[in-house]
Amino acid sequence: MIVDIPQQVELANRIMPRNQKLTKVIAGRIVKAATTEPGGVLILFDDLSSMKIKTSGPATVSPGAKVKSVHEAKAEFKIEFEDASTATFCLADPGSSVAVRDKNNAVEYLG
Repeated sequence: MIVDIPQQVELANRIMPRNQKLTKVIAGRIVKAATTEPGGVLILFDDLSSMKIKTSGPATVSPGAKVKSVHEAKAEFKIEFEDASTATFCLADPGSSVAVRDKNNAVEYLG
């Protein structure tokens, strides 16, 4: 059986559309650390910015990964990294579970 990986990725992305605004904000940032907190995950990037994601389940993010894109469909939220790995989350409250702040704690994205 021959599997067409790019075609499978394209199909998965069609099912879960790209969050263009958030992708534009965090694409290219490298995960410095990720901490699981009660009800969420806090991701710190190498540029000292941070992203807080309110989740309704467990999630893990690998340090050192460079963000390629973000996909979102209702409660499902996926970060795709340049090394082809992904981190998938179940959002606690779709539409208002993600906050990105710059190194000075100014809001860059809320959604």
